[in-house]
Amino acid sequence: MSPLINTSWGISAFLQNKISIVVVFFILAAGGSLLRWVFQNSGKWSKPAGTFVANIIASFLLGVLLGGSPSAESVTVIGTGFLGSFSTFSTVMMEVSDEVEGNRKLIATLYLCLSIIAGVAAAFLGLEVGA
Repeated sequence: MSPLINTSWGISAFLQNKISIVVVFFILAAGGSLLRWVFQNSGKWSKPAGTFVANIIASFLLGVLLGGSPSAESVTVIGTGFLGSFSTFSTVMMEVSDEVEGNRKLIATLYLCLSIIAGVAAAFLGLEVGA
């Protein structure tokens, strides 16, 4: 009878741990998207500049996170939850589309290329810092 109770406690602890991971994931995801919104709407710079800054910071921080050989839970909660919602490629594409529709194709091309190149460079730098 005692092993059954211990198994039950083990399953309960396992489920509580998974539930707490999900709760923290949602809290950090909400925080990441709110922080990006602040960057995009701060009034200090244009919305595309805010998106750019948020994406570069997120790329760098993801590199730092992954450079430190984190647990799978940390990657899910911090990397996907917080940094995934803090960064946004879909908004970059929408902003590029707006520039193209406004007949500013050179600006659109430069913004897209710079976003990709700077994001990859920031991630590589983050990997070095995190290692």
